[in-house]
Amino acid sequence: MKVGKELIGPAAFYIGLLIALVAAVAIDPSGKLYGVLAVLGIIVALLNITAEEVNMFMISSIAFIVSALGMWQLIEATGVHLADEWTRLAANITVLLGAGVVIIALKAIYQLAKSR
Repeated sequence: MKVGKELIGPAAFYIGLLIALVAAVAIDPSGKLYGVLAVLGIIVALLNITAEEVNMFMISSIAFIVSALGMWQLIEATGVHLADEWTRLAANITVLLGAGVVIIALKAIYQLAKSR
């Protein structure tokens, strides 16, 4: 059924965000958690991102990742202590997005190399 297949990508994204949020509050970071988030990020990238959306997806994801890391560095340098939950939430979302960016970037590189 085509409608069901079209819902998998968006559902994976929302489930990934929900897991990232709940895990930030209730679960200490682990390889298993990051593995689940990475798999969901890959599913999101493969099922949601069309050729026309590649640039927007990569730019917005990289912007989030760089901003989160930059803000963390700035906050740490000023001596302000954020709740551990905020740090874990940013890390969880970074894993979710980062895995998708890797896949989309590899697909884009392949397409560029193939077209020459």
